[in-house]
Amino acid sequence: MEKKRAWIYCRVACPDAHALAVQQASLEAYAEKHGFEIVGTTAEQASGLDFSRRGLAEVSRAVAAGEVDLLLVADLSRLGRDVVKTDAYLRWLEDQFVEVVCADGSIPQTTVEILHELMKATGASLSAQK
Repeated sequence: MEKKRAWIYCRVACPDAHALAVQQASLEAYAEKHGFEIVGTTAEQASGLDFSRRGLAEVSRAVAAGEVDLLLVADLSRLGRDVVKTDAYLRWLEDQFVEVVCADGSIPQTTVEILHELMKATGASLSAQK
């Protein structure tokens, strides 16, 4: 059985090299424990509301090139904090057959479940997004 090819994505909103390093080490350990092959790692300091992030573009290029089976994040809020933009990105990942795995213990299976987790993490509600 082939190992799933994982891309690790780490993000912090404020400059904090230590927090990024801890996040990355934790995700590397998670990948090893679950038998994932790490094919790339992105660590960046940027707002979760901005989806034109350099690091997210790097992930997107690897996904579009077919190099990734799963995207490994500490929790869904690391991917993004804007519910609508995050949902659109998750749908795109789903269309590319890339699974999102959250090392915080949640392993969402569908975009709807992922969106629900994001809303819980950010305290958002569907009515607030209208």
